[in-house]
Amino acid sequence: MELVNEIEKDPTVLIRWLYENQGERRFDASNRLFLVLINEDDFFQSWQLKRNRTLLAKKIGKYLDTIPASAGRTVKFSWDGTKYETTADVLVVRHSPAKG
Repeated sequence: MELVNEIEKDPTVLIRWLYENQGERRFDASNRLFLVLINEDDFFQSWQLKRNRTLLAKKIGKYLDTIPASAGRTVKFSWDGTKYETTADVLVVRHSPAKG
């Protein structure tokens, strides 16, 4: 949970890593909003939260309703020897299935 808290405070390092570690066929330097899904009861089952459309719609809607127009971080990264600059942000979606 300490790592999740750090990502929520400043996701710049994670954003840079996500851009720099894309596969060659999927490379794109477009602006992005990354969703990080966290099952607080079992981190290894976090991927299953992508099926919870109600939870995701609620969290994404709240994020979009409350962000200022200037939201996002300018991130510089390198990929395949070329330097890029983009705007991105991370939305951490935490959920504890045991708590409902």
